[in-house]
Amino acid sequence: MHSMNFMTTMELNFRLYTRITWIVCLFACMSCAEQHPKLERLHQISPDSVIAHYDLSGDSLKEFPDLSGYTIRSLDLSHNRLDTIIPERLPAGLEKLDLSHNRLEGEVNVDIDKLWPPLDELDLSYNMIQGIHIYNSRLEKLILAHNNLVEHVIVSPYNLRYLDLSHNENLRLNTNTFCPVFRDCTVLVKGTQIQEEDVPRTNFPRPPRLYVS
Repeated sequence: MHSMNFMTTMELNFRLYTRITWIVCLFACMSCAEQHPKLERLHQISPDSVIAHYDLSGDSLKEFPDLSGYTIRSLDLSHNRLDTIIPERLPAGLEKLDLSHNRLEGEVNVDIDKLWPPLDELDLSYNMIQGIHIYNSRLEKLILAHNNLVEHVIVSPYNLRYLDLSHNENLRLNTNTFCPVFRDCTVLVKGTQIQEEDVPRTNFPRPPRLYVS
């Protein structure tokens, strides 16, 4: 009798534990959905889908989401709390990426040539970036306005047509600042230490169009 009571108690405890675990998991999922509702909705879309644009802005994201299983042409990750970029987690087919208004800081190194097709447009404005190295052969538009850039701005794309460096008040002209800009390119430098007369025009077969105001 004592053995049966013991077994019954063990069975009841196991069922209770299972029920509690299920409830905890349910609330955890609900909490995740409440914290990141846009990301949760994306997870309900078939990875086989080709998405023209997906908006994950203002979704309280602290960790760079793994979207490598999706195909998304344009992705908005602005107004989150991301402090790093992980290219391996970006979706396939990505052409436009908005990471403005996040918490990127210090020296940022991004190798996005691994993506196919690689990015056409990248917005990193309104962060706290002090220096940046971008490796991408197709990028045409790069926005770095309203950061803390000082002098290290190294970008490798030969197709760059638009570079916004405005409102980086401590940014000065450095041999690295414009050297990667080989083609005729519009460069915005309003609110920086760079003046039009500072640009060594002789180094550029096609000098950039510099806008200081």
